[in-house]
Amino acid sequence: MITLDGYKLSHFGLIGEKQTNPMTPNFSNKTLSVPGRDGLYNFGAEINERVLAFNIVAIDKNSNLLQNKLREFARFLVDDYGKPREIKLVYDYEPDKYYLVMLSAPIDPDRVARMGKFTLILTAYDPYAYSAVYADEITWGSEVITFQSHYKLGHSGSDGLKAITAPTTLNVYTDGLANKPVIEINGSATSLSISANGYNITLPSFTNTTWVIDCEEYSVKKNGVNTFITNLRDFILLTGNNQIDISGSGINISVRIKLRDKYT
Repeated sequence: MITLDGYKLSHFGLIGEKQTNPMTPNFSNKTLSVPGRDGLYNFGAEINERVLAFNIVAIDKNSNLLQNKLREFARFLVDDYGKPREIKLVYDYEPDKYYLVMLSAPIDPDRVARMGKFTLILTAYDPYAYSAVYADEITWGSEVITFQSHYKLGHSGSDGLKAITAPTTLNVYTDGLANKPVIEINGSATSLSISANGYNITLPSFTNTTWVIDCEEYSVKKNGVNTFITNLRDFILLTGNNQIDISGSGINISVRIKLRDKYT
């Protein structure tokens, strides 16, 4: 049925009866009604959370043991302060993708003798499904991406870790939706520019330096210390093949374009 942080429901002595996995998250449609005009002006939609529901059954020898079982599972879903924590959820029929979810409604079992039934409501506030591996890790021999996976043999991944000493072009294939990668750079350059799809990141001169540029989180670390560069917000890789041009002077670096494909 599902796996939660690597644990099957059976690990907690639970049985899954029914589940939901809506193919899209919730949307908020932005419209405006104007008196005297038929219909509505449509200003597009905002993507909201994805709500997942599961009907669960717990059975044990007596009501005391049943209560202990339910309490143990409830404790697993929260942090040390009793607040819902983020959990990685994987559906058995889609083992190459995961959602990050949190408990979003009380667990209220319907107890009858030695059995308790309840509906587990989990919400993915980040509504997307993500690949279990990074795009450049989709290779022969992978123990995560198998013949059960969506990728099969058709995903070209990316060039992975690449040593670069002159201007060059990297190819990165993005499956699913448009994506903002993490760019890891190590080495030296007098000047360095990274561009793709009309977006550009420019770095100042650096020597024996490690950069970690997270385009999704809008963060940059230089040798592990937070720093600031411009144009970061708009660096996006589109669905399909992306050509990433690396140019500049005095280039002696290694680069990894790291991303997890994401899906509706």
